[in-house]
Amino acid sequence: MEGNQRNEFFNEIIGNIDDIFVPDDLHSARRELQDGEISWTLERCYSVISESGKLLSGTTASALSHRKPLSASSLQLSVTSYLSRFMKRPVYEKIKRRQTRLDHNLFDVLWPAMRKTSKARHLEEDINCGIIAPDFDVFVVFQEFLVPLLKDMHCLSIDNDFKPQPRLAYFPMDNGERLNTAAFVFDDESMLVTRCLVEASRNLDQLELPLNLTIGQLEQAERLMMSKIFTTSFADAIGETDSGNYFTMTELLEPDSEVAMMLNSLGLMIPLLDTQDLVQAAESTAFNGALWPYGRGVFVNSAHNLAVWLNCQEHLRVISVTGSKDPADMGAAYTRVGRAISYLETQLHFKESYLLGYLQSRPSYLGTGLKMTTIVKLPNLMKEMDNLRHLCSVRGLSMVTNRLSKLTVRLVNMQSMGVVEYVLFQDYCTAVTNILSLEKDMSLTNSKHIATMLVKIFRRKKNSIVDRN
Repeated sequence: MEGNQRNEFFNEIIGNIDDIFVPDDLHSARRELQDGEISWTLERCYSVISESGKLLSGTTASALSHRKPLSASSLQLSVTSYLSRFMKRPVYEKIKRRQTRLDHNLFDVLWPAMRKTSKARHLEEDINCGIIAPDFDVFVVFQEFLVPLLKDMHCLSIDNDFKPQPRLAYFPMDNGERLNTAAFVFDDESMLVTRCLVEASRNLDQLELPLNLTIGQLEQAERLMMSKIFTTSFADAIGETDSGNYFTMTELLEPDSEVAMMLNSLGLMIPLLDTQDLVQAAESTAFNGALWPYGRGVFVNSAHNLAVWLNCQEHLRVISVTGSKDPADMGAAYTRVGRAISYLETQLHFKESYLLGYLQSRPSYLGTGLKMTTIVKLPNLMKEMDNLRHLCSVRGLSMVTNRLSKLTVRLVNMQSMGVVEYVLFQDYCTAVTNILSLEKDMSLTNSKHIATMLVKIFRRKKNSIVDRN
């Protein structure tokens, strides 16, 4: 991004949009929201958010620690309670009639927090705090609401200004040269780690989000990205010789799709809504646009441990997982993603801003676009889920419960903005290692306690036998 463009965005993001008709406004529609039904719906949304905020216990700590994704109702309540910290009446009155350049309004940002999502239709709303960016302009048009929310979401101080997002740096330096590997394996003698997963997402610079694209633009984006991914150069970059395979979203959504089953078994599947269900179909349109699933697909590498999803909320989502033989090797999954993204940065131009980094549809991915996940079994810590949630939150981790199984949880980094990728990687591995150590300590303590109890029981039995004799 050129210096003038950076300064322009900097001025826009920290300034106030007091008048939606200002002459130099390049992001809003420059006209008020006229739709009475949407205005009425927005009032209902604000009422839900405001009322749920009153139910949140008074505390100065971040409300992130209060999120409890245990059921659809508790998830919705905790998300709206969290949003109430930032959606105060003066803020709401100021932004409720604004629209972006693409005619998206405040409801288009808030609707995920309002939906009555069942357990089977979970779609990351706990990670993104119930909001979504339908276009890139919302970050400026609704800045009074979004700026403090984004800071808190990414563990930044609300009172401090955004700092420029550092340039991409996935790997450490060695003697003045950037390496292309980051090694780290969780010490997992107790086999607590089930799988590690790393995702990094990007959006093309010259196009709007997939939600807003025409058929021709979806085809253009798909062809452009595949021309860089389906090559021997990309295979070399991620350390392979074969180019892998590409599957269209239509193939994936077929009944009993073998491709979908393969991706699920590998851990490379992303959450997808069932368009055969009327409610989910409407939500899918809001997330993905009316042209879904056209122009979408997934590339899978030859080793079956990396997938590149195209035009699924973001233009490009690179996901890598660990295998069954080395489930705790977070460094391997991170390295594959780092190499893939570093290569694609040389081939494609991505949408980014001076302060918010790589712009995303999913606000929790802003900055680096990087999310790391470790699926773990914590049988002792999980006995007190609220305590575990707090232990994770103070370490910068989101704890996502498994809705199909109570045996595991997902530990995900909250922050992806304000620091480089390698620092996020180091901090994340330290935080997860700390949680695993706490689990091991509890297990050891319980084992000693059980051993002591057995000794006491044995002594009582021995004494009773002596007494009888």
